[in-house]
Amino acid sequence: MSPGFVCLTKKEEIFGCECMYLSWLLKSVIYQLMTGNENIFVSDIIYDSRKIVKDSVFVCLKGSQRDGHDYIDQAVKGGASAIVVQDAYTAVWAAGQPWKITVILVHNTREALAQMSKALFCFPAKKMKVIGVTGTKGKTTVAWMLKKVLEAGGIPTGIMGTIGVDTGKRRISTDNTTPESYLVEAYLDMMVQDGCQAAVMEVSSQALMCHRVDGILFDYGIITNIYPDHIGPGEHRDFNDYVYWKGRLFGQCRTGIAVIGESGPDVCRALEGHQCFLETYQLSQTCHIRPWQDQKHLGVAFDMCDLKNTRESDAFGHFRLGIPGVYNVENALAVIAAARHFGIDDAVINHAFENMCIPGRCEIVPFVKKGRFVLDYAHNGTALEAVLKNMRVYHPSRLICIFGCGGNRSPLRRIGMGQAAVRLADRVIITTDNPRYEDPDQIIQDILKGIHQLYDENPTLDGLCCPPDQVLVVKDRKAAIAGALEEIGEGDIVVLAGKGHETSQEIKGHCLPFDERTIIREMCLNRQADV
Repeated sequence: MSPGFVCLTKKEEIFGCECMYLSWLLKSVIYQLMTGNENIFVSDIIYDSRKIVKDSVFVCLKGSQRDGHDYIDQAVKGGASAIVVQDAYTAVWAAGQPWKITVILVHNTREALAQMSKALFCFPAKKMKVIGVTGTKGKTTVAWMLKKVLEAGGIPTGIMGTIGVDTGKRRISTDNTTPESYLVEAYLDMMVQDGCQAAVMEVSSQALMCHRVDGILFDYGIITNIYPDHIGPGEHRDFNDYVYWKGRLFGQCRTGIAVIGESGPDVCRALEGHQCFLETYQLSQTCHIRPWQDQKHLGVAFDMCDLKNTRESDAFGHFRLGIPGVYNVENALAVIAAARHFGIDDAVINHAFENMCIPGRCEIVPFVKKGRFVLDYAHNGTALEAVLKNMRVYHPSRLICIFGCGGNRSPLRRIGMGQAAVRLADRVIITTDNPRYEDPDQIIQDILKGIHQLYDENPTLDGLCCPPDQVLVVKDRKAAIAGALEEIGEGDIVVLAGKGHETSQEIKGHCLPFDERTIIREMCLNRQADV
């Protein structure tokens, strides 16, 4: 859905309301009026000069690649009646032009956009319980688990994150884990319109750094873990910067929920200086995590107890979770903590857990020839290692891993994924993911380079599950899936990693349809496989 479509519905509702006056939109913004009049009606807030509409206010955002201040002339010619800038020189220049438009100078246009968007959509976050979820891994899983648990408890819940926006009545794909602040407010408003009483939102470190959730007071903030990621040009300058921005979520929530796992020291650093009420959870040796499975699920069972009384007899919650992994037990702890604040009974939580299925997160597609295909979004070495380790718990006859690496992303991911695959899988099939603007052959060669380096360092293959003769390259991803489908046998688990919930493949600027669920099912039907 485009920004223009979202706000068209809103404008029809509040046309003529004082909310559409520039002065109202600026009510929470510190600004300087350079020229013109802030008491004017505006038709919309625009931050993309290509989408200018008549009488809109154009907010000039500075990005890593483009600067909205360079498109002021284009915006004015398109019909903008006001501009919001953060560059004083540009403000003086614009005020001296014969355009007769309103020029507003602010300290930070991203902050201004967030505050203006809140006012435009009449502060939707105040009309629901809002839960923000951050962390390096597990954001999507926690968000979807919480949505399903809250709905099982009778609370209509919207969600916004990596997989998109779901209001219960409308589903919308998104480009970022956390969209720009205008869209955040628009989607929250849609949730209110569609009857949601709660909203769960994935909040990335980039979103916090770029002020996309400024001004939202979260009822609950959840942090899953922190590991080095998103460090480099256009992202975070170093790991300390990354930790700092993760922790900013707890400066704007009432209750914080933190799971203290392997990355506990860094999570604690992120929580320094928090002002919210804080609850912490962690795994103990008495929680008795054990594998649990049926035809639809590869899951885990676990017990909860009070950390002050950790004897087995003190367990007060017994749960079965329909997705695998110790790390998903940690995710479940955060969900249980939040759900109890909503008064949801443990029996309701457990029922939702048992039937849990999250798109592209250890998602079992078919049960083929008494083997399993598992889709997962793992697209770096740490995530792939975690998935493969958790599949090992179910003692597969063979663990087969199909993966590729995305183009225009850190080459270090290629080394990490390749080495994780040969350490833990019995057979590795290297293929294409989203090459974007890179050569798929070069990406594959980078992966192989990391694998060969590991073999060279360890000629006895000590601790490696995959021997060199079981590493196969099948450049065409569809052919790689077909090959795995042909060879899968009883008790085998095939992990298809990298794309997860995605339904397209990005190649040289084109998004080509590629839904792995549909592809696998159609292949099974064509082969009349035992599904």
